[in-house]
Amino acid sequence: MPGITLNLSKRGISTTVGIPGASVNFNRQGTFLNTGIPGTGLYDRKRLDGKKRINHSELHDAEHKTFQQKKSTETVKSNVNVEETTTEGLQDLRTALVSCFQLLQDLKKAIIKAKTALQLSQILLYTSNFLLVGLIFKWFKEKRDQKLEFLTDHEKCLAACFLYIDINTDDQIESSYFALLESYRTLLSSQKIWDITSTQKIDQIGLKSTASESILRKEVKFGYGNLETIKSKYDALHFENANGGDLYIYPGFVAMVDDNQNFGLIDIREMEFGFKTQKFIEEEGVPSDVQIFGTTWAKVNKNGTPDKRFRDNYEIPICLYGRLELKSNTGLNEVYLISNHEKAKHFSMMFERYQEMMKS
Repeated sequence: MPGITLNLSKRGISTTVGIPGASVNFNRQGTFLNTGIPGTGLYDRKRLDGKKRINHSELHDAEHKTFQQKKSTETVKSNVNVEETTTEGLQDLRTALVSCFQLLQDLKKAIIKAKTALQLSQILLYTSNFLLVGLIFKWFKEKRDQKLEFLTDHEKCLAACFLYIDINTDDQIESSYFALLESYRTLLSSQKIWDITSTQKIDQIGLKSTASESILRKEVKFGYGNLETIKSKYDALHFENANGGDLYIYPGFVAMVDDNQNFGLIDIREMEFGFKTQKFIEEEGVPSDVQIFGTTWAKVNKNGTPDKRFRDNYEIPICLYGRLELKSNTGLNEVYLISNHEKAKHFSMMFERYQEMMKS
């Protein structure tokens, strides 16, 4: 597969695919074909596309609302087509990754067939060793060796079937990214992380509740990982997604990958990343690292006092969680709750600082 260089600078992100003398460059100004003869000074640059304007979405403000858990175990599936989340400047990088992934799948299928054929040839060879002699045994051995060589060649191809993304950046951006990584390592020590899969307004008067909205949430994990078709000196920040494609955050882009291995690529500068302090009525066990805002009752009056008409009324803690919102105008829309409010807040601050460094 061709080499890919992701160039990160304050002027923007550009992607170069190819070898010296003939390459394609993708950036915010457009897509360009670069041709030339190395060592001669002869060079040509030709635009291959038109440029479209991109609009930015607004973040939903949840800071002054109180949420509670919806009484359901249902997981609402996202209707986002991850392929359509790709931003303009990364379409060609996505095309290269799709081609690499298809080749990877073809090789895996070929290797499965080759292993089956090799096993059969081994059986025939061992059988012929007892029943046959001379030229026939030699013929079976040659066939076995051919299938073994075929399998070995395909396994070597499989091991080399990836796009190596070489990320070039200046010192200030790299320093900001390292600060983001350090903050992320701290974030990973949070006791609980949930993906919010749906929200619904609450009839506060009818249900005698202090919460303004109920949510469906599912516990997920954050960690590190990479797309199967990508190798890079930086591991991606991996956000599990309970009802859609997982997120892999690289220094210059975010990959969203669903269960069918369809994916989109989002320019990290064009993603809206927000933090809110989220008050949450916690009825499922309070994490040890959470901040307690106060308490409420299962059934409350308008003035916040317990409704004494309910004999089994009980007190419930109100927790302060960190709410991370990730959105793009191409369709990304993910919300996470973090049990450790301060760690989530610091990570958000480092992420936004990194984005500003990329945009400045």
